[in-house]
Amino acid sequence: MADFRVYVDTEYCYPGMKKTDPRPTEKDTRQIVQVAAIVYDNDKGIEVASFDMLARPTFEKQVTPFFTELTGITQGQIDTTAYSFSEVLAAFRTFCADYPVWTFEKDEEVFRQNCTYINAEFSFAESFTKVKPLLAGWGIDASQYSSGSLYKAAGISMQGHVHNALHDVRSMAAAVREFERRAKAN
Repeated sequence: MADFRVYVDTEYCYPGMKKTDPRPTEKDTRQIVQVAAIVYDNDKGIEVASFDMLARPTFEKQVTPFFTELTGITQGQIDTTAYSFSEVLAAFRTFCADYPVWTFEKDEEVFRQNCTYINAEFSFAESFTKVKPLLAGWGIDASQYSSGSLYKAAGISMQGHVHNALHDVRSMAAAVREFERRAKAN
C-alpha cells in the first residue's frame, strides 16, 4: 500500500500585522489568504498533485506591507485572483480526498478558526498530523526551522520563497521523508 500524504500550509493575515509583532495566537483574527498543498508519494519521494489558491481575507480589506514582504503575495493578486474562503475550503477538501493531512504546526487550528468566521463545518474526519512535534525525535531543534526552511535541516537543496505556502509544503514533505529515511536506517 502506497504512503500518500497531503501536506498543507497556509499563509494568513491579521489586523495590524507588522514585522515587530510577536507571532499571532488563536486570540488574533487570523484570516487565511493562501492555501497550498501537495499530494506526496512518500515511498517514491515525488509530488503527485498540487493545490494553490488565494482566499480573500474575511475581514481585512487590505493586507499590510509586511504581509506582502513576508509572503510575496500582493494586494493586486488578492484583488484579481482570490476566491472566498468557503470556495477555497471546498476545493481543498476535494483535493485531500481521503489522504492523511500533514502540516507543520498550527494550520488545522487556523482552518478551524476561519471556518467559524463563515459558519462552516470543518469537514475533515481526522486531525492533521503535526510535523513540528515530531522533529525532536529526529534530532532536529524545531525552534530553528519553519516549514519553509525545514529542507535545510535535512541537507536538501531547494529553490523558492519561504512563506510562500506552496514552497513551504514542498520543503516540509521532502524534509520529513529524509528524516524518516534516516530513522529507518539507524
